[in-house]
Amino acid sequence: MSILSVEAPLTFIGKFGFKSGRDINKFKNTKYDLGKTKVPIVKDYTIGCIEGKVIDRVDVGTHTVFIANIEDAMLFGKQEPMTYEYYHKVKGGYSPKTAPTYYKEVDNERKEEKNMEKYVCDVCGYIYDPEKGDPDNGVPAGTAFEDVTDEWVCPVCGAPKTSFSKKE
Repeated sequence: MSILSVEAPLTFIGKFGFKSGRDINKFKNTKYDLGKTKVPIVKDYTIGCIEGKVIDRVDVGTHTVFIANIEDAMLFGKQEPMTYEYYHKVKGGYSPKTAPTYYKEVDNERKEEKNMEKYVCDVCGYIYDPEKGDPDNGVPAGTAFEDVTDEWVCPVCGAPKTSFSKKE
């Protein structure tokens, strides 16, 4: 398991979190080493890793908790780790309705936000917020969705701009 820093862009998170290794080579253009257990240890945007041998798993509804014996652990840096809360509140990442981590309550909270017009990715649920923009991909804060270039794609799943709908 890699521990990402807050510096990880949504495009990187989306590559590993929303795309299947059956469809793309997730490790293409990604720095990695093989760990003690011979699994790939991602080095890009990673502050540390934990390697374990899974001995059991528990389905808790929205997630599966894996129980493992720790085989090795490494710390690569002292940057701030990215938490799930940071991913949601700062990065603007959300779980799509098709994901096991989707919560209707979170979606309802997002619907109550009414500042500037926001757009939601119909594929993965990412919300483009004009107040934040997409600085990781050259779209500065304060840029209206209509002013984002047509070549821009969803930073999480890579869907085209045409796959976004006005958030209601």
